[in-house]
Amino acid sequence: AIACWPWGAYLGDDAATKGVRMKISSWVRHDHNTMPPASKTTGNYANSSLAKVEALKAGYDEALMLNSQGLVSECTGENIFVARKGVIVTPPLSAGALEGITQHSVMTIARDFGFECRIGELTRSDLYICDEMFVCGTAAEVSAVNEVDDRPIACPGPMTTAIADEYKKAVRGQVDRYKEWVEHVS
Repeated sequence: AIACWPWGAYLGDDAATKGVRMKISSWVRHDHNTMPPASKTTGNYANSSLAKVEALKAGYDEALMLNSQGLVSECTGENIFVARKGVIVTPPLSAGALEGITQHSVMTIARDFGFECRIGELTRSDLYICDEMFVCGTAAEVSAVNEVDDRPIACPGPMTTAIADEYKKAVRGQVDRYKEWVEHVS
């Protein structure tokens, strides 16, 4: 069975163009040895829910989680991408990031545009000095980040804009090279 219903903009109607405000959560992403992030179990969602509620109560749109080593992991429902000096980086699975289908699609689009895009460790400092930042996920699609911990980020940057626009067209079946990503349901 397949259930379908209208889904609004996960991070708000203006997220794609104006960006989202993010807070680094005081909640730490659990370790692989505690609860594997890839397991879609109810217990895994509690960690993200605590971080999301903390961010919302503080007036932010989303929370970004670090792992127990202080490395960037992911957001509560999205993968994170940071661009600096023309290079786009997203955290590795070893940092606690979930291997996302949307993440893979975004990396493919970025590389097809000729952008250098790789998986690599990110620190809190990398977030504060980046040129561009965006998040991606099935619900969030590709959304620019305009601020982390009250530090402004150029938003949306040119790489973010190009990737977000292409992704939006691709998932709607409007880009021939990505047609295999779309399953039409009648």
